[in-house]
Amino acid sequence: MQGTVEEIDLCAACGVPSLIGREMRWEDNGVIALAESPYNRMVFFESNVIDNIFAGMREMLGRPVEPMVIESRRRETRRFIERSFPFEVRNTLLIGDAGPLRGSSPFTKVMAGALHRLRRELSQRVVNVGKAFGYGDIVLGEGWERGYEYPWRSFVVRHPYSLLLWMGDVLGTVEAFEGMDMRVEGRRIGDDRYLVEVQPGAHELELSGRLRRRRYEFKPGDITYQRCPECGVPVEIARYRWDLREGTIVAADTSRRVAVLGSQAIDAVFGDLEEEFGPEILETAIEAQRRYVKSRVDREAVSAISSSLTALTSLRGLGNVVRVEGGEEGVEICIENACLPSMLVGMAKGLYELLAGLERSRHEWEYLPDGDLHVVLYA
Repeated sequence: MQGTVEEIDLCAACGVPSLIGREMRWEDNGVIALAESPYNRMVFFESNVIDNIFAGMREMLGRPVEPMVIESRRRETRRFIERSFPFEVRNTLLIGDAGPLRGSSPFTKVMAGALHRLRRELSQRVVNVGKAFGYGDIVLGEGWERGYEYPWRSFVVRHPYSLLLWMGDVLGTVEAFEGMDMRVEGRRIGDDRYLVEVQPGAHELELSGRLRRRRYEFKPGDITYQRCPECGVPVEIARYRWDLREGTIVAADTSRRVAVLGSQAIDAVFGDLEEEFGPEILETAIEAQRRYVKSRVDREAVSAISSSLTALTSLRGLGNVVRVEGGEEGVEICIENACLPSMLVGMAKGLYELLAGLERSRHEWEYLPDGDLHVVLYA
């Protein structure tokens, strides 16, 4: 079973989902900012590597990191939904008691049916945001057809961009609509197909006193894009393959699946892990990203990717590459307005090793309070 895509509007000029052009702004400094919240930034990031990185951290630590990942994503998603849907909409359609209009009178039945349709329509709008962001083939739960009291508390997703982050997405979305704390469970029901359900309850892990948001004034840049005349997104984004039925986005530059993420959600996970286990835990993320790059990028293609590193980094919203110096003996890189620093270091390290023909390399890196990321790579 696949979800409907009829309600996802596309830009008439470039074919990108209208939501992307309406909500996001590609700035000239390597940042993709939310139109209504400039300090909240988004990134286009390869989704296949995300859960692999978390799995690598779990293996290294010998203890689960999943609750922390889900909690971090929950908080970011809840904020996004609360910004996207007015308070009156969220709290009149999906709050608390799902069935206040009960009875057998014709009027009550008509009103109950109308409210049910409104609730389902709003839930489908949330699903469509997920599809447009590349989160997978999302389907409303069977409770809508079977008359469950709270049908919006369950979703089915096929090939999710990240099962952990998707569970956080569902949890944060329902909490935003109902205005109360929830718990989430996910289970496999088929080949890469999962049922995710939430119920009222305390969070498995509370991070409210520990999560820190890195916030700094973005430095100006001089990046230019050729843009769609209708919606304003860079034309390179319009060349990505958007499959709205499958809920996937395939990057034109790498031919691999990407998703639209709030960078602060992942940064918050890494920040909590670093605070609890020390900065060495970030080396796990760097190593996982390095291995992924080297396993997925052809040696013949790496030169083309490396030569366009500045454009690719800014297009994805990862920052502004202002300096790349050196050669096969060693490279120094500086990225302003950087986010997801450990992933950027791992990506740069993998590309460097491919270019230099190295099995392994060494690295040093520093992420400064002003958002500058300095990386040194050498044999």
